[in-house]
Amino acid sequence: MSTIEIEQEQEITPMNIIRIGTGFWSAKPLLTAIRLGLFTELAAGPLFVSEIRQKLGLQSHSSLDFLDALVNWGLIERHGKGFTAIYHNSPEANTFLNRRKPDYLGNLLEMVNDEKSPLANNLKEVVIESGARNSWDLNRLFTMVA
Repeated sequence: MSTIEIEQEQEITPMNIIRIGTGFWSAKPLLTAIRLGLFTELAAGPLFVSEIRQKLGLQSHSSLDFLDALVNWGLIERHGKGFTAIYHNSPEANTFLNRRKPDYLGNLLEMVNDEKSPLANNLKEVVIESGARNSWDLNRLFTMVA
């Protein structure tokens, strides 16, 4: 008896394109937290929202939304709710986003986000330019983020 394979039509959707094209929106809270030093502060121990706001100089009540976005992505953990909640690093953030750890990746992420970096705003020009250095840098970057 032979087996007949039937190809099923897969629905084509724009979701992957939208996810990639809007990825910078989800990256901004992470990059902001790195720049502010949130993960390094939380590495010393859990903090209340009021303590985080004081240590990082946050004035806005949107700090809860900011922190909860990081909770949703599993970068920090929260116990409690609202302004009485206590936040601390996830194991992943504690290892890779704490400036005092040898495996800190924040410098790489800040470099990609740096407005002065050719990769941040001038990727078209970097891609068009010739040269082994640009090719190697882009290959290394794209491999890391893929």
